[in-house]
Amino acid sequence: TRGAANAELLTWSNGETVWAKVTERGGREPQLADRPVMLISYEVVIRAGVTVTHSDRLAWGGKVLAIDTVTPLPRGYITLRCMEVEI
Repeated sequence: TRGAANAELLTWSNGETVWAKVTERGGREPQLADRPVMLISYEVVIRAGVTVTHSDRLAWGGKVLAIDTVTPLPRGYITLRCMEVEI
């Protein structure tokens, strides 16, 4: 999508709704541009059959999680390692 100045705009659309087991794995506060930024990591387990890549995002409880890795598990599940960034 392009904006008024013909600049590219990043947009998201809703995909599929799936049940998931979400586990917070901890956080850290690195400096970004001399300001602390909270990075919280999560492990999300969903049933297989959904196409998910690291370029997708998850919406969960008012949070947006960026997917770092997608790992298929035995018995029809997928583990997603995700990160939430709070500025």
